Amino acid sequence: MIANRSISNQTDDLVFLEDEITRIIFVYVSPCVIFIGTVANILSILVLSKKTMRRSTTMFYLLILSSADLLVLYTGLLRYWIVMAFDVDIRLYSDFICKLHAFLVYFSLDFASWILVAVTMDRCISVMRPLKARVCCSHNVSKVIVVVLFVTMVFINSHLFFTVEIISRNGSKPICQEANATFVFVSKIWPWIDFAVFCFVPFGIMIIANLLIIRRVSASVKTLKNMTVDNDISRSFDSLYTRRTSLRSNHISGEQSEQISTITETFENHGFSNNAVNKTAMNNSTRLQTSTNVTVMLLTVNFVFFLCTTPIAVYFIGQHYWETRDLHPHRIAVQNLAYCIVNILQYLNNSVHFFLYCFTGKRFRNEFYKLFSRKRRSVVFQ
Repeated sequence: MIANRSISNQTDDLVFLEDEITRIIFVYVSPCVIFIGTVANILSILVLSKKTMRRSTTMFYLLILSSADLLVLYTGLLRYWIVMAFDVDIRLYSDFICKLHAFLVYFSLDFASWILVAVTMDRCISVMRPLKARVCCSHNVSKVIVVVLFVTMVFINSHLFFTVEIISRNGSKPICQEANATFVFVSKIWPWIDFAVFCFVPFGIMIIANLLIIRRVSASVKTLKNMTVDNDISRSFDSLYTRRTSLRSNHISGEQSEQISTITETFENHGFSNNAVNKTAMNNSTRLQTSTNVTVMLLTVNFVFFLCTTPIAVYFIGQHYWETRDLHPHRIAVQNLAYCIVNILQYLNNSVHFFLYCFTGKRFRNEFYKLFSRKRRSVVFQ
């Protein structure tokens, strides 16, 4: 389990290379991830809290996501670092803390995943049904959705208050893990539920929504290209009209005047207006560019989510099966190292969103520059 996995199964007299690598990663890499994730998420909150950013429901969801990412880092990864660096497990203080901490880890991870689903669906509706988006994607609706997701994730993970407790089996060191009465559910059934709630279902929804967004954006690009062609034709019409007037002033022949009149009437009958086409093309181009930037940003965030969370979800599904086959100490050391890697990879997902926003989101990047440029100016004038 993500919340209850033991990382200190080895005896003191048997230490393998894999054990040392695991210890080094947890002791030295974990605080770096926590520090980077803390700074990055705080910067994201500062940028997304700006008045110009709060107008967008997409940015509101990303603001909630940054807060959830902080909760994930400080409930999940921080505990592992304290255990490995100081040999202190906060879960062992009492049964209640054991249950509460396990719940908070699962809840924060699931809540962050579904907030990402919410922002993707919000963007999909805005692109596919822009008229309905005014009603379905309002700030009031987004707040209701966040509350619903919060309550739903609390309900799904509330069983941890009854299925987890401090246990000492076969005289071993006490550990916060599944209770004996619920061992089958927690070790065999719950990992599949967790995989569906935490990874499979959210990513499936994100994939479908992003495919719809890409399809609509591609169609918009094609439409914009056609409008560009129409704009070129309208410019040709203006040039032709000017030439026609000039030729008339020079007493052109009747045949030439008739040909030019025919072409001119054709353009006029099709309703080409240079100013109208220019204005429409410019507006559509601006909207398309904004939509494309946000789409690329969300696609990147969704891809990183899948890349970072799938390994640990798969690990916990297979954990029960391969851990009971062979209890050789070296095999345990290898499994601990594998868990360490997928665990760090999972928490990286909650640490790098700020960098993804800056790299792929032009609007976010511009607001970030403005935030610190204003601060530098205020320091200069003090």
